[in-house]
Amino acid sequence: MNIGRRIYCCLLLLLACSCSIYAQDVVLRGHITNRTSDSVRITYNTDRLAYYPKEFYAPLDRNGNFSVSFPVPADVYTMVELRHGNHLAELMLTNGDSLKVIADARRFDSSISYTGSGSDIQNFVAQHTLERGRVNQYTMRIRNHIAETPEDYLKGLENEKKEELAFTTRHGDKLPARFRRIWDASFTYYNYFFIEQYPQMHEMQRIRRYTDTIPEANYAVLKGLPDAFDDEYLQVPPYLLYLSGLFETRLRGAGYAVPVTDSANARKLLDSVDKLAYKLLPTGSGEYFIAQSLYARARVQYIERSRAVFAAFRKRWPASQYLPALQKEMDMAERLQAGQPAPDMNVTMADGKQVRLSDLKGKVVYISFWTTWCKQCVGELRMMERKVKDMFANKPVEFVTVSIDEDTATAKLLQQQMGLTGNFTYTTGGWYAPAAQSYGVRALPAYFLVDRNGNFAVTQPPSPQRSTELLVAISKLY
Repeated sequence: MNIGRRIYCCLLLLLACSCSIYAQDVVLRGHITNRTSDSVRITYNTDRLAYYPKEFYAPLDRNGNFSVSFPVPADVYTMVELRHGNHLAELMLTNGDSLKVIADARRFDSSISYTGSGSDIQNFVAQHTLERGRVNQYTMRIRNHIAETPEDYLKGLENEKKEELAFTTRHGDKLPARFRRIWDASFTYYNYFFIEQYPQMHEMQRIRRYTDTIPEANYAVLKGLPDAFDDEYLQVPPYLLYLSGLFETRLRGAGYAVPVTDSANARKLLDSVDKLAYKLLPTGSGEYFIAQSLYARARVQYIERSRAVFAAFRKRWPASQYLPALQKEMDMAERLQAGQPAPDMNVTMADGKQVRLSDLKGKVVYISFWTTWCKQCVGELRMMERKVKDMFANKPVEFVTVSIDEDTATAKLLQQQMGLTGNFTYTTGGWYAPAAQSYGVRALPAYFLVDRNGNFAVTQPPSPQRSTELLVAISKLY
C-alpha cells in the first residue's frame, strides 16, 4: 500500500489504544435529560493493526439514567466515544476510572460534565470539544494548509500545534502529568505524520488527481523531520501513524521506487525500510512497525517475502502480542494465493436463479465486493459496466458483485439506478458478513478472479479502473 493511500486506512485507527491486556473495568453512570434515544453506545478500538471496534450499549430508564461497565487496556489512556442519538462525546479513559456524566441532549456539548474518579481529564476533553472541536478536527485544520508551499506549510502546522498547547496551558492545571504529556504529544506526532504526507498530497491537490509522480521540491518539508522515537508513545495513535510512514517517505525522497506493484524495485524499497526499522527503532516501536507493515502487505506482495518477514519477526519477538493477528493474516494470504480454491457462496444469477459459486465451474468468474457508501466501488462498477462486460458477451465469463450493505434494499435500488447487469449477491453484516470473512475483505472495493476450475487465477487481479489489464487477464483464462 503506497503512502498516498495509506492515510485513508491509517486514519481509521485514530481511536486505537495501544495494549491488549485488560485490567479492571471502567464504570460509567449517567443522567441525560431531554433524551433523543433510548440508549447510549460506547465504542473504542483495542487493535493497533486493524479497526475492529468494541461496542457496549446501556439502556436509559424512564428518568434518563444509565449505567455500564466495560474493560479497557491497563495503564494507558484509551479514547472512547459515547454516543446518544446523533450526539457524541469523547472520553480518555484508563483502568480504574469510575465516572458519572450529566448531559442535556438539547445542548449536549455545552452541558456535559463529569464527576468521580478520572473526571478532571473528562471535563478537560469536554472543554476541548466545546472550544477546539473533537480531536480528529485537528487533522482537518492541518489539511487546510496542504496547498501551501513547503515553508508556509511547516509554519502553518507549527501555529496549529501552538494553539493546541496554549489550550492545554489554560485548562490543564489539574491534569495528571502523564496524561498531559500524552495529550500534547498527539499534536506533535499529528504534525510529523502530515509532514510525511505532504509531498504526495500537495501534488495531488495541485493537479486535482491521484499521482505518484512527485517533484523533488515537495520533499523539502522532510529536512527537519526528527527521529522522535519513544516507546512510551505507543499509546498515542498519531505516533503509530508517524512510525508507519517515516522510513518509506524518506527513501522515496531519496529516489527509491514507489511500491505500487510487487516489483524488484518495490521489494528493494520495502527491504530497506525494514532494515532501518530494525536498526533505529526501540524494541516496542520496532515490533509494532514490522508487525503493521507485514499486516498491511501480507496479501499484496509475493508470498515468499511475506513468509520471510514473518519468520524474522517471530524470531525477533517470539512472544509478541501481534503474533495471533499476523498468523491469521498470513493464513488468509496463503488461502488467497493463485491456485487455491475460491470459497463457495450463494449467487443470484441475472435470470433470478439461485446457485452456488461452485456451480459456475467451467466459467471464469470476476467477483467484486462493494457497498453503496463506497464511492470508489460505485464508480468502478459503472466503469466495469461500460468498458468490460460487453467484451465478454457470449463468452464463458460471469461477473458477480457482492454487496455487504446492511440495507439490502438500498443496494438493490442503487444497482437498478446505475443500470448494472450481471449476477448479484447480497449479504448483510458489513465486514463480518460470511462472504467478506471467507474472502478476507477488509477494504473496499475488493476484487477476485476465479478460473474455470474454481481456483483463484491471480493473487491481485486488476480493478475495472485498469480495464485493459483486466480484459487481458480474463481473456487468458477461457
